[in-house]
Amino acid sequence: MKKKILIVSIFLILPFLCFVFFHLIIPYIWIKVDKAFHCGNYDRAIEYLSFISYIKPKDPESYILKAWLQWSQAKYLVEKNLPYDEKLKQAIETYRKGEKNNPTNWKIYFEEGIMWEAFGDKEKALRAYYISSKYSGPPYNKIYEIKYKKFNVEVK
Repeated sequence: MKKKILIVSIFLILPFLCFVFFHLIIPYIWIKVDKAFHCGNYDRAIEYLSFISYIKPKDPESYILKAWLQWSQAKYLVEKNLPYDEKLKQAIETYRKGEKNNPTNWKIYFEEGIMWEAFGDKEKALRAYYISSKYSGPPYNKIYEIKYKKFNVEVK
């Protein structure tokens, strides 16, 4: 009898806990991301975004924002003539993880293209824009074409 009660309790409590976790805790973590970001605590925001992407790997927004924060920090370091390779590497890893978990999400590739464009690597930017154009609908499916004309470079 006790075993039945335990099993029934688990089957009733487990869905409730999952509901609470995904519908209350994840939005709360997004609020924490926003607060950390607006307070200038970007490393803390990145930690929260890492948690979200771990829990919800099919949500591209956490990868996009996390990588943007990382490459923005790298870009800041470039402007100050400081070593930036590690932050840029982290951003690339974040994009790759997001692309692995969301292979047809055009936004991740689009944002990666923006990153490469910001760092002056037109070939890598065009590759990312090409993939983005392949998976997106109008008007974003024209981004590769537009950028190709603007950059006027051949992709290897």
